[in-house]
Amino acid sequence: MIESNAPANGAPPGLEEDPLLGRVLNERFRILETLGAGGMGRVYKAMQAPLDRLVALKVLNPQYGEGKDPGFQKRFFLEASVTAKLRHPNTVTVIDYGKTDDGIYYIAMEYLEGLTLGQLLTQAGPLPWPRALNITQQIARSLREAHKVGLIHRDLKPANVMVLNQETDHDVVKVLDFGLVKSFIGDAGPIPQDTSLTQAGIILGSPQYMAPEQARNVADPRSDVYSLGVVLYQMLMGRPPFLAAQSIDVIVKHINEAPPAFGALWPSHGVPAEVEALVMKCLAKAPSERYQSMDDVLEAMRRVASTVGVSGVFSGPRLTGTGSGPISGPYGAPGSGPSTMALDISVDDAPPPPNRRPLAFALFGGSLLLGIGVAVFLALRPDASPAIQPLPPAAAAPNPGTRTATPPPAAAAPASAQPGAEDEELLAPLHPPQVKPVRFLIASEPSGARVTYRGKDVGETPLNLEVAPEEEGGRARALLTFTLDGYTRVTATAEGEGPEARFTQKLQPKKKASPKPGKATGSSPYKDDPY
Repeated sequence: MIESNAPANGAPPGLEEDPLLGRVLNERFRILETLGAGGMGRVYKAMQAPLDRLVALKVLNPQYGEGKDPGFQKRFFLEASVTAKLRHPNTVTVIDYGKTDDGIYYIAMEYLEGLTLGQLLTQAGPLPWPRALNITQQIARSLREAHKVGLIHRDLKPANVMVLNQETDHDVVKVLDFGLVKSFIGDAGPIPQDTSLTQAGIILGSPQYMAPEQARNVADPRSDVYSLGVVLYQMLMGRPPFLAAQSIDVIVKHINEAPPAFGALWPSHGVPAEVEALVMKCLAKAPSERYQSMDDVLEAMRRVASTVGVSGVFSGPRLTGTGSGPISGPYGAPGSGPSTMALDISVDDAPPPPNRRPLAFALFGGSLLLGIGVAVFLALRPDASPAIQPLPPAAAAPNPGTRTATPPPAAAAPASAQPGAEDEELLAPLHPPQVKPVRFLIASEPSGARVTYRGKDVGETPLNLEVAPEEEGGRARALLTFTLDGYTRVTATAEGEGPEARFTQKLQPKKKASPKPGKATGSSPYKDDPY
């Protein structure tokens, strides 16, 4: 269940002689075995009495005890009590927490059997984009509940997301480890601001997944949006957007560098441009330019699924990756730095045994063949209802951070009036277009220019603009006007054919009147100009 660097015998290094094995904490939790260890504690499988229920028991490292960190006990119990109030089905359930007479702090959580998302990506490589969105929306719902009660996670990463086997064809996701959870609503919230785990000079979070502002120990719900974007990026591309030999170098990349475009890592990725644009908006450097809430993220995913004409994106079967992406195995290059810095209560899961039950595969294969047979039968029936449209062909590598200028189709089935209708699966457009337009991937240098097409403002660059071809199968043309403060307004024609075409307009800065007097004829062009 919990990721670790365990040796073949199943015991993590240095934990073979653990004195807690076999002990009963507070007459309730009998520790059975070690599951893993992290920077802030250890995780055990334990049996809860008198219910005889298996639980995952996190025991905190004694170095964080109240004797060495004044106020620790207050912070621990406040944060544990608030985390225990989270009830969303995509959030791990906190069952109990407490402290023994000899100073052992523990948190008891539901015991989960499955893989962490990190293990899944190591085994399967990049995931098909519908499955990646399915997992992402479940994570977003978990974080949405936490944000609504005033908590931010601050350490979202694949090792803190479990993908469970619930004897169904759908992924069931659980978000783990709110160990770095923090209140963002100050004294009015459930955790007063002075009880944060933040300490002077310590960066909290995992460098490969932390938002740029977390380098300054500043975080709000939009920081979790950024981390969610990194996780989705890794699901689609098989690796996070930034890798470096040292953790500080990764942090610098998050602050200063744009995420690599999907096409730069994997030219034949097949991810729709709308999905890449969603990821890149999550990864905006400035929090104000990201989605402002998890509700916004979920709504954006609904619009994307509707735009690309895919039904049931959020409840599809478990499609396994083929390992054909840019990285199909572990992405951690030598010297990639620690997974989590500072007060990390998270632990890494031990990979499951490679041998799976043959019977399970046989049953799954039989179910799959039966499902295919039923689908073929329904498709060939003369009076069958229109089939769900297949996924669109693999898209060409889009420009990073694009925004679509074409509104999603309006014809969609109405949402259910039952409670929780906001979380229902997406519905495909009822009437897909008959003529395929050319999607222009429009960019400018520098970006951020306003673009006008046919007298209408269609957004800021980079953006997507769909233009009907002049004749079926022919070229499409669009007369565009680019406007950006400090640069000369320019009008240009974008022209191209095929499903996608790129167009980049370079803008020229406006000339400024020089305050210096004119130079004499024949003088050196570099005189009086130290730069």
